[in-house]
Amino acid sequence: MSTVAVGQRVDVLAGVRSRAWIVGWWAAGRAIVLATAAAMHLLGPRALAGDDERRSTFGVLASWDGRWYRTVAQNGYLLEPGRQSDPAFFPLYPALLRALHGLGLGYDTAGLLVSQIGFLAAIVALHALTRELLGARLARRTAIYLALFPVGFVFSMAYPESIVLCAIALTALAALRGRWIAAAVLAAVGTLARPETLFVALPLLPIAFREPRGTRRGIALGATAAPFAALGAFALYLQLTLHDSLAWTHAERAWGRRFTPLGVVRAFADLPRAVHGNAWVIRDLVFFLLYLGLLEVARRRGAPLGWTVAGALVVVLPTFSGSFHSVARFGLLAPALYWGLAALGEHRPRTDRAIRIASAVLLAAGTVSLAYVFP
Repeated sequence: MSTVAVGQRVDVLAGVRSRAWIVGWWAAGRAIVLATAAAMHLLGPRALAGDDERRSTFGVLASWDGRWYRTVAQNGYLLEPGRQSDPAFFPLYPALLRALHGLGLGYDTAGLLVSQIGFLAAIVALHALTRELLGARLARRTAIYLALFPVGFVFSMAYPESIVLCAIALTALAALRGRWIAAAVLAAVGTLARPETLFVALPLLPIAFREPRGTRRGIALGATAAPFAALGAFALYLQLTLHDSLAWTHAERAWGRRFTPLGVVRAFADLPRAVHGNAWVIRDLVFFLLYLGLLEVARRRGAPLGWTVAGALVVVLPTFSGSFHSVARFGLLAPALYWGLAALGEHRPRTDRAIRIASAVLLAAGTVSLAYVFP
């Protein structure tokens, strides 16, 4: 074996060892979620869990929208006007489920496997991105807090959030390193899982304009447009198959999500009635306010403006549907939130310990809440 090959192998092993602590925190966070889900299977509560979820040890993690992703993987898209239907769910995640099912895995098993591995990759990617933007110390704390984040049980569900967060972080990393073709592919892939990936274009634009004028800048700017091209491709697919290019937005309306310019005003005005109908909306309101506060902390800590603006859009835009429902989950795809939380624990050992302990407790409690309320 050549000296160069030996050196490369040593570098790889050193890189793996240097990230072993990330695997440890990822495993700790996932152990909390999976153990809580298993305890619920054995001891209850069952509450709103369906029969399919009750038959599986981790069935609660494949509930709610997990059923819809499974339906798309099994049967493809079908738009039922005026009724809840599956075009509201983007195609990448069910495509992965179908591919793994073809290898012999059950759909739920495939979904949970993709989500756990995708979340580990997301933590590694966000750690690397944070290290480049904000330094090693904040990067380490960001990774730890992400692994234990109270709403992070969603990253273990049969949902696409883990692979989307990974795609967002990897897109930005590729752009920072001048790998614009890779950035374009990653951004497009993320968008085909969830539309929030569109907002990665905001932090990418300043990076693109740092490229020399000419071909490289043109490629870079093209990469920032890749998420929009991917969304257009999905719309074209829906037009060809369902004869409705906006089928995904039309399907959303059956869940009461009709976006209007005054939707956020209506969300606040209707809050008392919403709480009376479902008190769990208080959880989403609390996280809505918390997320905005964390974004401001991230901005003061030095997070690039594009990231904080993108985070604000991820958090605030859903309220233009007239509701705060699920804002806690939607905000998971804003990396700047974790930077803000990490900044709170920076240089404050007691605060750091309090955040870790409270996050772990709330992560378990959030997993239990899946039996009662849509995440």
